Amino acid sequence: MPGREGVWGGGAKDNRLFINAVFWILRTGTPWRDVPPDYGDWKNVHRRFCRWRDRGIWENLLNAVIDEPDCEWLMIDASHAKVHPHAAGARGGNQDMSRTKRGSTPRYIWPWMRMVCRSESLLHTVPQRIVRRLSLIAGMKADYLLADNGYDSDAIVEQARKQGMTAVIPPRKNRALQRPYDEDLYKLRHLVENAFLHLKRWRGIATRYAKNTASFLAAVHIRCLVLWVNIS
Repeated sequence: MPGREGVWGGGAKDNRLFINAVFWILRTGTPWRDVPPDYGDWKNVHRRFCRWRDRGIWENLLNAVIDEPDCEWLMIDASHAKVHPHAAGARGGNQDMSRTKRGSTPRYIWPWMRMVCRSESLLHTVPQRIVRRLSLIAGMKADYLLADNGYDSDAIVEQARKQGMTAVIPPRKNRALQRPYDEDLYKLRHLVENAFLHLKRWRGIATRYAKNTASFLAAVHIRCLVLWVNIS
């Protein structure tokens, strides 16, 4: 980790203490100012978190612990996180939020593969939405692509085929030609639902408190890192 002995620059006083402080914030969803003094000065903790976020260190740590992932299945699904009022008012305007009948909601679509998360803000027009979804699987390798019928489109199925994947996606009821799919293999799709369940056990992810999208995605990377270490 940056800041350890032997790395250029000042040595961190206690990397583990800093990591614990970040975990505490994301688990509880409390403001940075409320970090217990036992974890150090909240301004320094927040400043260091932002530095690691901007340098991509949290994502790099996640990639570093992924060892020989099983890329047989690629599962994609969508979820949303409620927005706390404190997340509004970022410089330049609110980031990646949309309105619903229940208030502001950031809409993300996360594919779940070897615990790597990509985030795409969804727009409301169908053609653009399909293009965004195609970008989620671009460059990924797997034997099968599992998704619910919300992803049933000729473009997605064709993209999966070009990348060497067999699409396991139930066809919509209004399709003139019902495309066959492996119903037994499709039952494994519950794993992506379980992934969202584990992700949202931390309040800082179940509800977005961060003003910046980058901070929220860093929280997702950190949570995936913890999950991966726990199951390895």
